[in-house]
Amino acid sequence: MKIIKITAMWCPSCLITNGIIDEVIKEKNIEVISYDFDIDQIEVEKYDVGTILPVLILVDDNNNEIRRIKGEHTKKELIEFIEG
Repeated sequence: MKIIKITAMWCPSCLITNGIIDEVIKEKNIEVISYDFDIDQIEVEKYDVGTILPVLILVDDNNNEIRRIKGEHTKKELIEFIEG
């Protein structure tokens, strides 16, 4: 499994939660692919994310989406998201 992480420099929720997201990803030892909403527009469009950020998309080894989560979340909620 890996996580697609979509954030933006202008996004207050991204700035607030980036540290927590990175901490959980490191603790769970999950590969992460990060995209900036504005800089990586071509890649971001593939995931149909809308405008609520940050977006985390959990994908399997074949890049099939398992589930996604949007907006600000606590560490506990992020762990539950990853663990299913």
